[in-house]
Amino acid sequence: MIGNIFRLKGTRSLRLLIISVIFSLLLLLNTVSCSLFNPPAETDTEKAEEEAVENGGGELAASEELEVQISLWDCLEPKERFALMESVNSFMVENGHIDIETRHFRSQEELEDQFEAASLAGAGPELLLLDFDGIQRLVPGSVVKEIIDEADYSLFIDGLVEISKYNGRNYMIPFRSFDFLTLFYNKDLMSEPPASFEEVIEYCKEVNNFGGGIYGLLLNASEADWIIPFIGGYDDWIVDYSSSSLTLDNQATVKTLEFLNYIYNEEKILPHNIEYSEINESFKNGNVHMIIDNIQLAGEYEEAGLNIGIAKIPRVWQGSKYPTPLISGLGFMININCYGDELVTVNEFIQYMLTEKVQIDWTSVTDTFPVLRNIDRSETVRNNEIIYNAFQQAKICRGEPDKELIMVIRDAIRDNIESVISGGVLPADAALKIQEDALRLRSGNIPVEEAEDTE
Repeated sequence: MIGNIFRLKGTRSLRLLIISVIFSLLLLLNTVSCSLFNPPAETDTEKAEEEAVENGGGELAASEELEVQISLWDCLEPKERFALMESVNSFMVENGHIDIETRHFRSQEELEDQFEAASLAGAGPELLLLDFDGIQRLVPGSVVKEIIDEADYSLFIDGLVEISKYNGRNYMIPFRSFDFLTLFYNKDLMSEPPASFEEVIEYCKEVNNFGGGIYGLLLNASEADWIIPFIGGYDDWIVDYSSSSLTLDNQATVKTLEFLNYIYNEEKILPHNIEYSEINESFKNGNVHMIIDNIQLAGEYEEAGLNIGIAKIPRVWQGSKYPTPLISGLGFMININCYGDELVTVNEFIQYMLTEKVQIDWTSVTDTFPVLRNIDRSETVRNNEIIYNAFQQAKICRGEPDKELIMVIRDAIRDNIESVISGGVLPADAALKIQEDALRLRSGNIPVEEAEDTE
C-alpha cells in the first residue's frame, strides 16, 4: 500500500513538471517575440546621451574635440624671444584647449636645417617664426605651405609684401618690421626737419662750418644702403622681385649719382671720405644737426642724451618722391605637413599675433615695428612721436632682397661710388658699370677687383 501511494505521487509530480516546462517555454517565446517586434523604450538619460554624441555636445565630447597641440620654432633675439613667450602664454590663457610648444634656435641656419629634415620626413613643427631669408631656403624644398587664404596681404606694409613671395606666390605672413633707415635730427638745434633735399642743401649752407666740424647733414655715402633709397625716390629700383633680375642700369640710378656729384662736387656741402663711426659720434656730440641712420639706433641716441626727432628722409633733389630705404622683418611660415585641427589652430594663433594689441605691445618691448599699414591710426601709436614718424618711413620702404642678391648689389655700388664722388666717372657710365659688376659678382661670386683684372 505504501508502495502504491509513492507511485501515485510520482506520476502527479511528473505531470506537473511537464506542464511547468511547457508554460516556461511559452513565456520565453512571448518575451523574445516582443523584443524583436517591439524594442524597449529609451530612458530620458539614454536619449540625452545619444543627442549629446550626435550634436557634439557634452563636456567630454567638447573637451576631446577642442584639445589641440602645436609646435612653434624660432630664432629670435632675446627681447623678441621674451615677447613671444608672453604672447604665447596670453593666447593659451584665452584658449585653454590649445597648447603651444616652442623651441628656440641660436641661428636661423640651424633652424632651417633641422626643420627641412623633419618636414621631409613628414614631421616637424607646425609653425616657424623667422626672417624673410627663410623663403629662399625653404620654399624650393617644398617643405612649407603656400599662403592662399590664411592672410590678407592688403593689410600689410608694401615693402614686406613684395618679399613674402617666391615665383609670384606667397609663402610668408609678415609679422614684424625692422632694420630700415630714417632721418634723425637734433630737436635742440632745429625745430622742424626739412621736407626736401633742396631745403637740406640750403640749411647746410647756413650752418656748415667745416673748420669747426659743424655740419647740417652728414651722409654715409660709402655704404650702399645709404645710396639705394634715392634710386627708389627717383622712381625706379635695384631689382625686379618677380624674376630676381638686377635693374641697376636705369635713369633713377643715374639721377642718384648726379645728385651725389652735385652735393659733393658742385655745392660741396658735405665732407668727403668720412666714416660712419665719425658720423655717429659727431651727431651724439651735437656737431651734426641731421643724419640718416638705422631706426634701431634711436635708443642709443636717446641714451646719449640727445633730444632726437624722427622723420622720413626728405624728398629727393629735383624730384617729388621720398627715398625708399630697404626694410626687413619677421614672418610666419607653415609646415607643408600641417592640416586639420592643427592648421585651424595655427591660423587662429597667427590672427591673434596680428591684432592691434599684440602689434603695439611688441613695439613697446622690442626693437621691431608693426606690419599693419593702418596701425598708425591707433591713438597709442599717434601719441608716440618717434614710433609714429618712424612708421611713416617704414610704410614707404622697399623690401630687402634675399641675402645673396643684396650682397652683390651692395658690393657693386660701394666699389663704384667713390669714382663718382671723386669726379672720375660720369654718372651714366657709373650706373652701367654698377649693373655689369653686379652681374659678374652674381654669376661668378668673385670680388669686383678680380673681375676687372680678367677683362
